[in-house]
Amino acid sequence: MARKIYAYGMDGFITPMMKKFAAEGCLPNFERMLKEGVVNQTFPSFPVWTPTNWATLSTGAHTGTHGVTRWRVELAPEERIDSFDGRAPNAERIWNALERAGLKSVAVHYPAAHPSGIKSGFVVDGFGHPSYARTDYEVAACQAYTTAGVESTLEMDHDGTAVRQAQSSITSIPPLRPAEGWSNLPESQSPPLESSLEIHARLGGDVTTFHLLALDDRGSGYDSLLICRKKDGTSRIARAATGAWSDWAIETFRMEGRDQRACVRFKLLELSPDGGCLKLYRTQVTYADGFTTPHGLAGDLIERFGPYQEHASMVPYTSGMADFDTALEECEYQGLWFADVANYMLREKGCAFFICHWHLYDYLNHIHLNDVDPVCPGYNPANADRALDYFRRAYQVGDRILGRIYEAADENTCVGILADHGASPDVRVANIRKFLHDRGFTVLKHSAQGVERDQVLETDIDWEKTTAYLKDDKGFDIFINAEPGEAFDKIERELLLALRTWIDEGVGRTPVAIALPKRDAYLLGQWGDQCGDVIFAWDHGYVSGYYGQWKGIVGGAAVGAPEVYGAHHGGFIPTQSDISSSFGSFLLSGPGLKKGYERPSRTLGYIHAADVVPTFCHILGVSPPAQSQGTIAYDLFEGHEMVRRREA
Repeated sequence: MARKIYAYGMDGFITPMMKKFAAEGCLPNFERMLKEGVVNQTFPSFPVWTPTNWATLSTGAHTGTHGVTRWRVELAPEERIDSFDGRAPNAERIWNALERAGLKSVAVHYPAAHPSGIKSGFVVDGFGHPSYARTDYEVAACQAYTTAGVESTLEMDHDGTAVRQAQSSITSIPPLRPAEGWSNLPESQSPPLESSLEIHARLGGDVTTFHLLALDDRGSGYDSLLICRKKDGTSRIARAATGAWSDWAIETFRMEGRDQRACVRFKLLELSPDGGCLKLYRTQVTYADGFTTPHGLAGDLIERFGPYQEHASMVPYTSGMADFDTALEECEYQGLWFADVANYMLREKGCAFFICHWHLYDYLNHIHLNDVDPVCPGYNPANADRALDYFRRAYQVGDRILGRIYEAADENTCVGILADHGASPDVRVANIRKFLHDRGFTVLKHSAQGVERDQVLETDIDWEKTTAYLKDDKGFDIFINAEPGEAFDKIERELLLALRTWIDEGVGRTPVAIALPKRDAYLLGQWGDQCGDVIFAWDHGYVSGYYGQWKGIVGGAAVGAPEVYGAHHGGFIPTQSDISSSFGSFLLSGPGLKKGYERPSRTLGYIHAADVVPTFCHILGVSPPAQSQGTIAYDLFEGHEMVRRREA
């Protein structure tokens, strides 16, 4: 019988942390993987970013070849697209190779999977962006409502790359008051109270209003809430008890002047018995159609497994909208939904390959990894146990997901977990744009702002005086503002010397581990049309580009300690400690694979992220994608040994 593969992508998954919790006995399915499968950390593509490495894990190509070097890809001068757009990777993907061999695949919430170029396979939400309010498949991002007053807040992407004024994360609604003008009021031991809320569509300014009705079900005070279309008890779309979720509702919302069917549910976080305080959390309002290829698949999946929730993250927790438990519950719903879809597509829809992207661990790493790893100078033992339990519970969710896949897998199916990268706690942070500005390479216009936050826009650059600069994206490569020739060569020499001799005076270290001209950048997997003129990699413990979280550098220099510690990944050499790791992960069990095997990296090196796709294709018996450059990890298979000894 033909083999099949589950390749469940868990963004930010850290293998050493999983092993720690498995040793405690609280991850039975990962324990099974450790005993019955191969468990390896992978050397990720440089730079160690989300879009870059999910591109590698779908193409088998190195960064320079697939071209997803940053969070935006330049198709042509002045034309840049999001790296989560399917046009961004300039290489064939595994689903294309499988289709050419007559096999069907399904990609769920996978970065840059739409457009996919497939005709017979399946895609569920081929955008897969991890950030808040960044999808085409939502009417509105998640929101919380309260009858208490709130202040306007700033929303930011989960990785701090873009801070922008947005709708307040908690919206004030009218206080509860005696219900008036209602028909068909349900039974209540106390007089029903009413309020209302508005859902603003992300496009077009359309507003959908819902009416709220607080009820006393047991005679001990108000304890449940109805969400209704009109002031009519029979127009109810959802009902929630205090501390509990409502059922999902599929309703019609106005958006850009048109009707859009979408899914939503609510959690009643707080309702005081006297009705004096109400706090209600609302999920993202996600499309009920149009998010799959082919289109009809969406209705089939919703009917079988419930609504699709595109964005499930720690944003409700970090923004104050909801507590940690609520955010984790949403992530679990999404993760198990992905697993159910995987089982259905492989068992009933003829697919040989499933791949997805689930983002829980990356969110949690950015927020709390610094709280659990003493490597971070900001580590506080008083916070460690609470934060570590957050991770433990999150990995238990991943364990339940793995268990659901194991339940459905037969003897011809390989079960795998992939991670693009992990994360490492901040030790020192660097502001490369300030460094270039202070050294005179980048000169700004007088009105320019943002250099202190490493957020210089290209429109703020004085091009007459600038010799070298970064594009306005998270950067690891520098462009020289000169045509090839003597002037270019002089700038290149000066720039390389400045980077290689830059000293972090506070600790007596060089922040830059590697600085290379483009002609030598192949050492970091860099070439092609997206590659800058000078490529650099930060040394262990240094990271840049997340100033929305750091708030700045203590003392205002271009390198130093952050004002607020966190944990990150990016343009640095991957590193690890006993509990943290910025390496990727590749876990796989099934027919023909060794049991309890991990490649000894100190003697044989790491499996590269580019090796994953060729290894999958080897299992399925097909040729890898056209631009694939990785190799088959033969040592993962029974009968293939890489052990060698030198003759005396």
